[in-house]
Amino acid sequence: MNPILHKIVETKHEEVRLSRGKTLPPRVIPIRPWEPRLKTNSISVIAECKKGSPSSGILRPDYHPVEIASIYESAGAGAISVLTDSQYFFGSLNDLKSVAESVSIPVIRKDFIIDPVQIDEAYSYGASAILLIVRILSPRDLTSLLQHAKNLGLSILVETHNREEVKTALDAGATTIGINTRDLDTFEIHQNLIEDIAPELDDSIIRVAESGIKSYDDWQKYKGIVDSMLIGTYFMKSKDIKKDFQSLLSGN
Repeated sequence: MNPILHKIVETKHEEVRLSRGKTLPPRVIPIRPWEPRLKTNSISVIAECKKGSPSSGILRPDYHPVEIASIYESAGAGAISVLTDSQYFFGSLNDLKSVAESVSIPVIRKDFIIDPVQIDEAYSYGASAILLIVRILSPRDLTSLLQHAKNLGLSILVETHNREEVKTALDAGATTIGINTRDLDTFEIHQNLIEDIAPELDDSIIRVAESGIKSYDDWQKYKGIVDSMLIGTYFMKSKDIKKDFQSLLSGN
């Protein structure tokens, strides 16, 4: 685990410690299953609300997640991902709550989840799904967190970066698997990773391409081998999100 990722995980342990015992607000919106929205006749889009990241800094100084989420929904996104990490990605649980209450499509809490209390927070603040990252979890913890989320009725995107991590995810019971082309140890993009791994997954698995997606060519390249693409930076750098959303899908 590289120093930045290690530091993020250490921060998460401290956040979990401070969160234990806190009373969470009651959930006010229904859970929206995302499987039908992700596995369609085409490639669906999980569009991301992300102000910045450790590798890129601030991506969108004028960041209004509810406004962005509304554009995503009107453009045809299958689901919306909201970064909730505050220290490294400049997000919050309130961003999650406000987005989940403003749209009618599933919203995923994207964070570095290491403990059930974070899943309880996701549920309470309106998420319909969570992200679990194989790289930062033991197989036992991954299985336990998957089950905890399922018990709450949440969907789970399990992020992987190589065949070994995909096997770990499948063994834990994952049914939606993200293949992240970005190596969390080096932050480098491995361009052909999706084409190498996704075709090996059974059709019953929802396959999600993550990171480095920024053109119609990427869309075409992944046709037939993934069900969905998670896209954040491309949209966050856009001056006209809806126009660039449609351009990504049509090439025009």
